[in-house]
Amino acid sequence: MAAPLFLLGRVYIVPMNRIRALSFFLLTVTLPSLAHVRSSDQLTPALPVADGVYMGLEPMASMNPHAPDALWFHENSILVRNGDFILDQLPIQIQGGERTQSASDGGFITYRGRFLSKNGRFYASRRPFMSDYVFFNTGPTACEAYSQIDIYPIKVTGQGFWLNGVLYKPTSVEARRFKELETTLKSEPIEYDGKHPYYSKKHFPNCKPNDLSVLDD
Repeated sequence: MAAPLFLLGRVYIVPMNRIRALSFFLLTVTLPSLAHVRSSDQLTPALPVADGVYMGLEPMASMNPHAPDALWFHENSILVRNGDFILDQLPIQIQGGERTQSASDGGFITYRGRFLSKNGRFYASRRPFMSDYVFFNTGPTACEAYSQIDIYPIKVTGQGFWLNGVLYKPTSVEARRFKELETTLKSEPIEYDGKHPYYSKKHFPNCKPNDLSVLDD
């Protein structure tokens, strides 16, 4: 069986029985049914982060057992425009001070997001909509992976902002890369519209949103 995967406008067909899939187990995303949103009306769009491009390194487990001293990260790029953003994850390896980009190990995933506020605090809401070498749940309890919305508190600092344990600092990117992110941000809606499902061969119900009661503490 092969699953269609999307990455910035490109479509890949990835065999599900790849030997390397075992190493992706830690990256497998399961999407259980979640409780209905409570107090969602208190969340409103916000502009806590200035427009621009930000980058952060998100540590992940080593993907190469033959190089145990190598450090693996998702190099996360975020383009922010008027409180909306695109977050694009690129797996990289750093060994001996040298950075190399993975062709497949670690997985690629891109999110559409928006900054929100509630009770004077700031949050980031994000939804995946493109992926490559990342396998989502397609079992009997699965919901549509690209409809899943997760919400995280953020902390703005003088260096940038923290999101899900990662510090994002202002950076610059090549004009081609900037245009690519900007075009993707303009074309992808904040809400899942059903046009590009994760697994087109089977219909899954939309995922239920986060239980926002966790944000009330």
